[in-house]
Formats: sequence, structure tokens, C-alpha cells
Amino acid sequence: MPAPHPTVITVIQDDKPLEGASVVLMPMDSSNSWSAGALTDSGGKGTLKTLSQYDGVVPGKYYVLVSKREAEESYEVPPPDPETDPEGYANYMRTYSAKIVPSFDLIDPKFARASADQTIEVIAGKNEKTIDVGKAVRQKR
Repeated sequence: MPAPHPTVITVIQDDKPLEGASVVLMPMDSSNSWSAGALTDSGGKGTLKTLSQYDGVVPGKYYVLVSKREAEESYEVPPPDPETDPEGYANYMRTYSAKIVPSFDLIDPKFARASADQTIEVIAGKNEKTIDVGKAVRQKR
């Protein structure tokens, strides 16, 4: 693998840093197979890792994809132990896994698609870019 270089993407929404956004760098060149990603912190900064384990990003041109989603509801009820209560576990799985939980995009979905408007060229050395995702949204998926 070529040497990765420090890369930080800052995500801004409504003129404020956005925490919890998923940032993915997708190579623009088919000869580059080194994608990278991060979640943004409370300052809106995502420090990228290649293949989720190597600090930094391999030099090249990338699309910057940004998304943030939330589920309408979550199930906090733990399932019964399938070893000690197989019938209860089966009932739990029928009840909860069959439910389709609506989810919502909290960033305009256009930012989660490859676009010539959202790119970065990673070079040797430190790389930084800010992406402004505009106004907050809550669009059902």
C-alpha cells in the first residue's frame, strides 16, 4: 500500500460543526482502490483512515461523500438468550426483526453521492478540506 498522509475533513451544517457525520473518500481513478472514511467529532472534524485501520489517505483524487442518518425509533429491549430460551428468542426475532424502522437523512442526500462539486486531491503532507452541507434536513429514506 502506498504511504497514507494525514487528511481531515470538516463538515459544517447551518454554519456550525456537525458531529456524527459519516465521511467517505471514494477514489475518482479506477486504478486507486484505497478508500478512506471517518466519523466527525464534536468540532465537525473527521480524521480519515484508509481501509478503517491506517491513519491517513493514499495520495490521489477522491469524491467526498457525506451522510448522517437517524432511525425513527430504536429497540432497547435485549433479545432472550437463544440457548436458554429458544422460543422466546424466536418470538423476539419475529417481532423486532420483521419491523421496518423508518430512517431519515439529516443531510441533503445529494452530499452522499459522487459529485464533481465535492472532491479532494490528497497530496504528500497534511490535507484539510471543509464541506458545507447547508441547512439541516430530515428526509425520510
